[in-house]
Amino acid sequence: MNRIKILTIILLSFITLNSFAQSETNEEKALEYGKEAVKMIDKGEFKDALKLLHKAQKLDPKNIIYPYEVAYIFYIQKNYKKAISELEKQVKRADVTEQHFQLLGNSYDLIGNPNKALEVYQKGLEIFPNSGKMYLEQGIVEYSRENYDQAIAYWEKGVEVAPTFASNYFWLGQIFCNSSERIWGVLYGEIFMNLERNSQRTVKMSQLLFETYKKAIDISSDSTAAVLFSKTLTINANEDFKIPFQMNYGMVMTMALTPVLLEHSVEKELSLQHIHAIRQQFIQFWYQKEHAKNYPNVLFDFHKQLQEKNYFEAYNYWFLMKGNEEEFGQWYDEHQAAFDEFAEWFNSNPIEISKENYFSRLKM
Repeated sequence: MNRIKILTIILLSFITLNSFAQSETNEEKALEYGKEAVKMIDKGEFKDALKLLHKAQKLDPKNIIYPYEVAYIFYIQKNYKKAISELEKQVKRADVTEQHFQLLGNSYDLIGNPNKALEVYQKGLEIFPNSGKMYLEQGIVEYSRENYDQAIAYWEKGVEVAPTFASNYFWLGQIFCNSSERIWGVLYGEIFMNLERNSQRTVKMSQLLFETYKKAIDISSDSTAAVLFSKTLTINANEDFKIPFQMNYGMVMTMALTPVLLEHSVEKELSLQHIHAIRQQFIQFWYQKEHAKNYPNVLFDFHKQLQEKNYFEAYNYWFLMKGNEEEFGQWYDEHQAAFDEFAEWFNSNPIEISKENYFSRLKM
C-alpha cells in the first residue's frame, strides 16, 4: 500500500548547543554526519547512510533525530520489523515527535496489524491531541478496511483539530467526489489545493475536480441541464430549522447555470470556460441572496475576495488546469500577464484558515 511520503525532518532544528566547546564540536560533527546521511538516503545509499547515522548517534546520543532516520531507512527498505524495533524505543522518550508515532503505526499496518497501528496512533493523540497526522492515519487504516464512514469521521476530526493540515482534505475530497455527495468533495478538494499547491497530489485533485464538475452538471441540450452535486433532501423540522446547505447550494448552482447555458454554446460537456462562468455567477448569487449569513464558508469568502480583485478567472483556470491542459494553455497564451499578476498575488495572499473559520461538512 502506497502510504504517505515521510518527510525528512530538518536536522538543525533538533540541535541544542551548550557552552562547552567539546560538546559543541561533537554536536556540530554529528550534524554534518546527519546531513550527509540524509543526502545518501535520498540517493538510495542506505548502507553508507546507516554508518554515518550511527556515528552521529555516538557523538550526540541525546538527539532523537538520528535514531529516527535509522528507523526511516528500515521503513523505506520495507524492513518494517526492524523499523518497529527502533521506533518502539523512541516513542517512550520525552522528546518524541508526531512523526515517530506516524512511522511506527504505518509499519504495523504494513505488516498486516492494523489494530496495533490504530493503537499507536491513539497513543500519539494522547501526547499530540491536535495532530492532524494521527487522524489522517487512522482514517487511512479504516478506509483500507472499507469502513468508509469511520474513515470520514477520522479525517473530519483531523480537519477540526488541524485545519491547515492538507492531507485530511485530500482524502475527503477523493472519497466524496466518488460518491453521490459530490458537493463535499469539490469543497474539501479545492481547500486541499489551496493548502498544497505544488505536488503530484495537487495534479491528481485538479483532474478529479474537473471531472467531478462535469459529472455533477449534466448537460442534455443547449437549454437543459441538471445539477447533481447531492442527493440529500432530508429536512429536519425543529425550532432552529433552516434549509440544508446542500439544497441551497443546488438551487444557487442551478441559478448560476441558467445564464451560462443562454450565453454560451454548451455541447454536452463543460469546458474550463463554462465552469468558470458558472462559478462566477454562483458566488455573485450566493452573496446577493445572503446565504453567507446562514452558511459561513471560508472558501466562498475567498472566492468573493478573488472576484473583487479581478483574479477569479485566473484562479479558476489554475485550480482546474490539469483537467484540460490544452484549453488552459490556449487561455494562458492570451492572458499571460493577467495570470502572472494573479500568481504573484496568490503566493502572497493564501486562503486564511483557522480553528474559528475552517470549513467542515459538519458545520453546515
